[in-house]
Amino acid sequence: MKEKLLFEVVESFSLTGLGVLLLPANPTLELQNLALHTALKVQLRFPGGRQIAAVASVEEISRPQQAELGALLLTQEGAEPIPAGTEVWWNGQEATWEELL
Repeated sequence: MKEKLLFEVVESFSLTGLGVLLLPANPTLELQNLALHTALKVQLRFPGGRQIAAVASVEEISRPQQAELGALLLTQEGAEPIPAGTEVWWNGQEATWEELL
């Protein structure tokens, strides 16, 4: 599968003991079509040009008076908040068990 832009990060939150939650600027059809907690191999492309590979699980958040929104949770150890404007790219590959541990 060709690499595609999943979304641009509008906000990120550190969730103690879980990882870093990445919120998209707009709802993402690709995330809505994936099962919750599916682990994806993604590329994070920062506004300054730096890129890193990461593993992120598909999550869903809800807020009062807002529709549910697909999001990604960076699960690798040492994950830090991601700046707004960072692009999340995916080539269609799911992470293996070894990459999750």
